[in-house]
Parts: sequence; structure tokens; C-alpha cells
Amino acid sequence: MGMDDNDFGGLGGFNNIFGGGIPHGGAAGSRGGPSFRQSQQSNEAPKPLAVKRILPCTLGDLYTGTTKRLKITRRLLDGASGKPLTTEKVITINVKPGWKTGTKIRFPNEGDELPDGTTQDIEFELEEKPHPVYKRDGDNLHRSVDVTLVEALMGFQKTIETLDGRKLGVSNANTVIQPGQESRVQGEGMPNSKSGKKGDLIIKYNVKLPKQLTPAQKEGLNKVLG
Repeated sequence: MGMDDNDFGGLGGFNNIFGGGIPHGGAAGSRGGPSFRQSQQSNEAPKPLAVKRILPCTLGDLYTGTTKRLKITRRLLDGASGKPLTTEKVITINVKPGWKTGTKIRFPNEGDELPDGTTQDIEFELEEKPHPVYKRDGDNLHRSVDVTLVEALMGFQKTIETLDGRKLGVSNANTVIQPGQESRVQGEGMPNSKSGKKGDLIIKYNVKLPKQLTPAQKEGLNKVLG
């Protein structure tokens, strides 16, 4: 079975199904005899192992949620000849905001049909791609912001871009920023997939020191700070 991990817009799909296979149904039999469910299970072939695939998602996808449309190639048995036929199908995965690496999405009976007549499930396991700026820690987000020595001493106003493209103001006017100092912005972290509440954004300040100072700069600093 194959899969094309490119997205396809405008195509339909299937609802997400989590966990194991579909539970068996059936009414219980009379006392002393096997139930319908027991009899059915004893005659069924065991469920084959699922086809497992990785579902890569960006941190932005997991922040806002997204829809993934994936084209899969599967083998089915021809009803007349019994020979395998290759078919293509597009399945849809609705990625919810806040999902994490390791989240599993299972599609029952959407894999290959085997010679014994059973059909494999497809199971996707979510994998978060590294982000160049933000790092996730549970429901919190971490990122760094560079400030010059003057900004660390005198204060600053900066604008950073959030994972959903908003502009967020970051400023400091009352304290001197120490190298490695952190500040916390409540409610600007990752959403929790169950509660919907967002964690916090933790900003670490990197104070960029000048490589060298002129004699005049040294004298000026000495007058101010000495």
C-alpha cells in the first residue's frame, strides 16, 4: 500500500476514528449455548495488523488546526478473478488545534485487502515538525527575542509574529533586562485539544553585547554607570 503525502484541495474524505477497530455487535445467546457474538468471533479470521504511516504537521498546523487530504494507493481483490487490483483514494484528516506528537488516527478497513478476505486498517501517527522560532513545551510555547545593550538598559518596544500570523507587542520600560531573563505572556501558548484553553508564551531575552567600544563610548558609560 502506498501513500502520497501531498494535500489535495476540494476533495471529500472520511471522519477521524481513534483507537482500536470497530467493536463487534450481536445479541447474547440463551443460557448454556454460545452467544451470537461468541460464535461470530470463533469463525472470523484474526484482524490483520494495521498499515502505519507518519503524519507530519507543522507547529502552525497544530496551533490553528488544519485539514490534511492524502491520496493513498491500496490493493483490493477482484470479485470475479480474485486477482489484486490497485486503486487510489483520497482520505481526509481533520487535525484539531492542540494535537501532539504521538496522536493516532485510525481508518478501519481502508488498507489493503489480503488473500484471506480481511482488510487492513490504516493508522496515522502525528509527528510535529521542528519550528525555526517557536518550541513547544506541553501547552506552553518558548521563543527568544534579541535586544541590544542599549535596549536592555533603556527599554524597548518590539513586535513579534505569532504562529497564526498575528502581531504581538513586546515591551519593557521599567527594568533593566538581564541576559537570559524571561517574561511570560499568558494565553499566547498552544491550545489544549481537550479544554480549548491556551498555555503561555515564554520569551527569553538574548542581550547582544557590542564586540568592542570606542574610547569615547567607554568614557560615556563610565560616567553613567561608574
